[in-house]
Amino acid sequence: MMSGKKIFLFILIFFTAFEEIHSKTIAEARNEIVKNTLNYLNTPYLWGGMHPQTGMDCSAFVKLVYLDSGIFLPRVSSEQFFQTARISPSEVLPGDLIFFSMKAPGSQKVDHVGIYVGKGFFVHASFTAGVHIDSVYNPYYFSRMISVRKYKGF
Repeated sequence: MMSGKKIFLFILIFFTAFEEIHSKTIAEARNEIVKNTLNYLNTPYLWGGMHPQTGMDCSAFVKLVYLDSGIFLPRVSSEQFFQTARISPSEVLPGDLIFFSMKAPGSQKVDHVGIYVGKGFFVHASFTAGVHIDSVYNPYYFSRMISVRKYKGF
């Protein structure tokens, strides 16, 4: 019969080996996030919605894309903002998050989020078009951008 210490040691060794076998590089995780954004394109917008079949809002979209890649983010854009690390716009990489103040342009009140996918584009769930791709340089979004941030594990 195995003692409690031996069982604990066995479990620790097993899960450590399992984690090493199945862990992703940061680059792989970022690429997976970008790829996963495509799964939700054309999903209708629904404030408070979290289901691709019935609709979702911006923060649900971000949460689900990250969750599909094994990364947990909070449900609400303002909480996602505080759970990520600020980076300069020159450091943005595909998979990073872009935060906006849509209702109060010029303020720092976060109320919208999207996922940067590269080459000046981001994917987000907008009230008017659902989940779609937009340019960071679109004057409407550019003037409301608050911050570029990354998942703290990146």
